[in-house]
Amino acid sequence: MSLKLQIIIIASMLIAIAIIFRKIGKNKLDFKLGLLWVIISIVVMIFAIWPTLLTKTSRLLGIYDPVNMLAFCGIILLVMIIFALSSEISKLKEQVKRLSQELAILRKDTYDEIKKNNKD
Repeated sequence: MSLKLQIIIIASMLIAIAIIFRKIGKNKLDFKLGLLWVIISIVVMIFAIWPTLLTKTSRLLGIYDPVNMLAFCGIILLVMIIFALSSEISKLKEQVKRLSQELAILRKDTYDEIKKNNKD
């Protein structure tokens, strides 16, 4: 890996980390997901700083081409992120259902109260 590419990768990851922290600070990104992205960025930076570490790690895991290890890790990571997002969507779906039901009850109670007051 060339020095120029290493510098580009490291700079990109530092910018990504700064953006992630800013989004977490403004509550535009969930802390758990933001932390996951920060960890991923740090791991990418480590492999950019020490490219031989990627080769040694892939060989240790029995994967003889480091590019294949990156692809495999990317797929595993995407599956984990999809699972986390699916879980979050399920929780939010239940919250929306519960809030809709509570709102319907409140509207009915309000309607009944207005109707009762109009009769008096």
